[in-house]
Amino acid sequence: MTLPGSRRDRWLLPYADFITLLFAVFVMMYAMEKARDKQRIVPVRQQAATVVAPQPAVSVPVPLEDRPLLNDLRTNLSAESREGFLTLSADLRGVVIALNDQTLFRPGEARIQASAETSFDTIGRVLSQYPNHILLEGHTDSVPIHTARFRSNWELSTARSMAVMELLERNADMPSSRFSIGGSADNSPVTADSTESGRARNRRVEIVVLEDPPARQPAPASTELLSASPEALNPPSQ
Repeated sequence: MTLPGSRRDRWLLPYADFITLLFAVFVMMYAMEKARDKQRIVPVRQQAATVVAPQPAVSVPVPLEDRPLLNDLRTNLSAESREGFLTLSADLRGVVIALNDQTLFRPGEARIQASAETSFDTIGRVLSQYPNHILLEGHTDSVPIHTARFRSNWELSTARSMAVMELLERNADMPSSRFSIGGSADNSPVTADSTESGRARNRRVEIVVLEDPPARQPAPASTELLSASPEALNPPSQ
């Protein structure tokens, strides 16, 4: 028995619907996969943009010997430098004025001699033109000390730093907030301590004009910082 043509081809309708639906599914899957690919590509492009972005300019540090403060000090303190009252240098901390112990203090004392006070007028005048914070650090030789005033070289070196600060405050009208006080005793020698000339060089007070003005930089690890008053460091003799 042969079916009429219209009934024989009725299967084509559901088959065409199925093919259309299958095509729509594949189109949707393809679109979803393309969307995921775009999401994966975006971070790569952002990373590339970050890599090639121009970097901020890095400031070139001024060479140690070309610092304006050091040049000003050399110009104004040339006589004191020739006479051996002080030496001028620069290191990573900043500009360093190393004051000769022999011209400043009598042995075992922390009172600045009157003959040395006039030189501080020039030092204070130059330093007053710069805003940098200042570390005053005293140093001694390795010979022990134990007197009625100073029980150790730690106390002596710190008291001498305080004496320099008080003189700069008085002669140059520099506020105490600009200073940090340190005493290293004999822990930071500049030369061997085995000879008298070597010990004389190691006995000094350093005025360190720190490189970064806004920062309150701590003293070196070997330095003992004291906030005691001068009277506490210099008790009256018994």
